[in-house]
This record gives sequence, C-alpha cells and structure tokens, in this order.
Amino acid sequence: MTSFKNTYTTEYLQKLTTPKKAVERIKSGDTIVHGLTIAEPPALLSAIADRAREGNLKDIEIFSFLPQEHAAKTVLAPDLCDCIQAYSWFVSGSDRALVKVGLNYFVPIYFHQLPRLLQDFMHIDVTITTVSPIDKAGYFSFGTANDYTSTAARHCKMLIVEVNENMPRVFGDSLIHISEVDAIVEIERKDR
Repeated sequence: MTSFKNTYTTEYLQKLTTPKKAVERIKSGDTIVHGLTIAEPPALLSAIADRAREGNLKDIEIFSFLPQEHAAKTVLAPDLCDCIQAYSWFVSGSDRALVKVGLNYFVPIYFHQLPRLLQDFMHIDVTITTVSPIDKAGYFSFGTANDYTSTAARHCKMLIVEVNENMPRVFGDSLIHISEVDAIVEIERKDR
C-alpha cells in the first residue's frame, strides 16, 4: 500500500460499516433513489426492507429505474406497500404487476431528462448504489450504470455506497470521491 493510499485508508475504515448500520440513519419520510440495473445495491435494499418490516421505517418514497430482482425481492415486495411508496421511471418485469394494481407508481419521463429532474425538482434524502472499489486517489466509480446515479449522489443529503469488486471502473463523470460518501458497505458478489 502506497503512502498516498494510506491517506484514504483511515477515512475508508471510519466509514466502513454493515448494511444494517448504514441504513440506520435513514428516517421515516425520507426520499431514496437507488442505482439502476447492475448498480442495485442488494445488501442495502435488503437492510431497508428489514427495517420497514420491523416497523422502524414508514412513509418512505423510493425511486427506481428498471428495477431488477434485488429491488423486487426487497423494497418492492407487496408486503411493504403500506410503509414504502415505490415509484418507477421505467417499469420492468419486476414491478409491472405492482403498477398494474396500483401498488407501485409509474412516473413517465424522458430518460435524458432524469438528471435534470433529480437536480432541479426533487428533494433527495438518500442515494444508495453499487460502486467499484476505491482507487489510490480516493475515488469510487459508479461503473456502467451511471446514467443518473452521479447526479442523484451529488444532490442528496446522504450517500451510501455498496462496494462490489466486480463493478467495472468507468472514468469521467462516473467518479465520486470518498469525501462525498457518508457510509461504505462491502459485499462479495460473483454474479455482477
């Protein structure tokens, strides 16, 4: 480990926590945006669903785009409809039936307008997403699912990232510095 990386090791370890502890700071009534498709953070979504099932979270609004299996099995589960209000900017097989019966809401929008919506018209309390491991300069990458995630991450009150060693590193506007992250969770997944 180089001395440059040591600069961020202390901060990384201070922010490193479990999924359960990472979501403890989420409050009832918060608005959450999560990463799309490959950037769905399974451990964080599961921890939020667990808190809601325990009765510790109510009136949560969660926004998804093309929700996948992790969201479907956790925060979009029908038994949580009384405490999590789910919105989808693009309906997928994971939430199509829920939208059809009114348990999830479809919010039509042009995909290219999502960053503007997030920045100019939404109040985002929490963004949760999967990122690549930190580099020597202290940056994570949002990987291949950065279509709106960087905007949500930079316009929220709290950013929680789930580090996945298999998330590809993508450069450009896909980088976020550790100083902008509030909590870090590490998971090991082979399917991403």
